[in-house]
Amino acid sequence: MRLLMLLFLGFLSLAAQGASISFKAVAIGEQDGWIVLDLVQHYVLSDTMLEALENGVPLTFATEIVIDPEDASFWRSALGRRIVRRQLSFHPLAGEYEVLDLGAGTQRRFATRDAALLALGDLKGEKIIRSSALRKGRYYRVSIQTANDIGELPLPLRPKAYLFPGWHLSSKVYEWRLQP
Repeated sequence: MRLLMLLFLGFLSLAAQGASISFKAVAIGEQDGWIVLDLVQHYVLSDTMLEALENGVPLTFATEIVIDPEDASFWRSALGRRIVRRQLSFHPLAGEYEVLDLGAGTQRRFATRDAALLALGDLKGEKIIRSSALRKGRYYRVSIQTANDIGELPLPLRPKAYLFPGWHLSSKVYEWRLQP
């Protein structure tokens, strides 16, 4: 029984291999009094997620951007935190993929899944924090991480999604120093 359970868990981890979210380009700067972020991510979905998408289940991804003074204590809340939420869906009758920015309410439609995944990972000019909130000469730590939001799946899928690794997709934390 124990061997069977280990084989089953090994099989589940193999099913999730290959799925990833990686950062291809990250740029941060100041624009119109705001600290803004440009980001290019590359998405590779698991077979489980692809099957759900092709059957009309929307997939929601959250990109969390945090700015904090480099010497901030662990218990202190972040100086600046922004969560960008985007949803990828497929409309089988139209044969189109859609990327919806849940914060801005904008949507874009694509003929192919690859084009939709490229658009999903392309964030331009995302306002993070007013530049006046940062002191000149002080160092800040910026971190970014993207993950799929299992809590946004349809209710009947959530228990299974929490238990099976094919539903868990997250980038590594990308972190660097910023000095305004």
